[in-house]
Amino acid sequence: MESYYDTIPNFRYWDIEAWKNYLKEYIAPIYKTTATLLELRDELLPYVGKSLKAVKDNDEKLLPFFVGGIDENGNYKERSLAKLIKLMFGIYVEPREFASIIKSVGEEGLKDIKMKAKEEREVSFLRMIKELNKFSDEVLQKAEIEVQHTLGIGSILQNPDKLLDILKEFYKACVSFSANHNYYTFFIISTANIHWKYLVTAYPKLKENFEKLKDFLGLEPIFVPNVGSDELKKNYTIWGHEKEGITRGIHKMQVKIWEVFPAKDVFEYAISEPENLKGEYKNLVEMALRDVEEYKENLDIGDTEFNPREEYWLKINGLFIEKWPKIRTIVDYFVALENNLSPSYFRRTYERPYEDEMSKPKIPLTEFLDGVAPLLFLGLARIQTTKRELQEIREKYNEKYMEDYYQKKYYYKFEACSSSYDLIYIGNVLDTPYWWL
Repeated sequence: MESYYDTIPNFRYWDIEAWKNYLKEYIAPIYKTTATLLELRDELLPYVGKSLKAVKDNDEKLLPFFVGGIDENGNYKERSLAKLIKLMFGIYVEPREFASIIKSVGEEGLKDIKMKAKEEREVSFLRMIKELNKFSDEVLQKAEIEVQHTLGIGSILQNPDKLLDILKEFYKACVSFSANHNYYTFFIISTANIHWKYLVTAYPKLKENFEKLKDFLGLEPIFVPNVGSDELKKNYTIWGHEKEGITRGIHKMQVKIWEVFPAKDVFEYAISEPENLKGEYKNLVEMALRDVEEYKENLDIGDTEFNPREEYWLKINGLFIEKWPKIRTIVDYFVALENNLSPSYFRRTYERPYEDEMSKPKIPLTEFLDGVAPLLFLGLARIQTTKRELQEIREKYNEKYMEDYYQKKYYYKFEACSSSYDLIYIGNVLDTPYWWL
């Protein structure tokens, strides 16, 4: 039976040249537009901490970027340029202070109005364009594709309305790149963690082209079952993205876009109705999932029922998953051990659920991977070695969870328990990556 993905016009997922064209057509525009926006920020950033008089004396044409669209009462007018710069880059003057001083003493007061900047972590749009610029640059360099560094900001400085053109180009580049609209990006999502048998069922032409393609894109085995049969070992090896590979970079780009879009406060300056790309993608794949004949909300695996929307640790022994407890139940139990709870409450609320999870019957690894494969393929779930998962959590969330005792306490229990297991399965990735955050 022919795969659906082999019937899609111009989707040559097995062809390295097609992938290079994809990078030029969809990754390069994101790189160029983000580079331009960041160059504009670099032009404005040196004035932070200085007065508006210094701005006027040095380069008067920059003033509209800081005060354009502030009315006499200190409110931002509709489509205020100053407000857009604050939303995009976190650079601003206090609008009411500006209006009050100008009303009182006129332009002479410019010397008393200082430029300010928010902390970068507070400006989600700025974090997005910086990360997209970094990831897209790395992807293009790995593919040895050269692009013009920037679209140039000269015309923007002369005519600030040109900024809206760049913003619109950036928005369109992100939308056309996203897996909602782009099968090549969807291929990246679908190969993040999937076993070989399902991978080549969906993409049959990988079989004869895989060696060259995996080297170019950066695909690697992330889990190889310890079984005697070579056929079973090959079929149930889980493939994923190399940490520094092209696939990994593109995947991170998509996740970052999903995190920030629709960013209405910014994009509505250039687009009437920005798309909620993550929400739309989730709706699309949930509908696709309902069309998969073998998929059920609760899977019958071995002699038990498995809910694929939960989060589990997996202890593997050959062809069996010997332990598969729910992560939250186990972590809650160990956190509760440190609290002064009544014995009856502790027994009922934490100890019994813990014992139930730890005494569940073992299940066949092959049935498990076949059962959850549709969710993994569509990007609704994730499976990863515990070692790599811990590493990635530390890299991404270190600053955030260390700021909050509650999150820190749960993380350390999670980390300690993880060492006893081989894999971690997260079954609801698009809703929340980790429940304690």
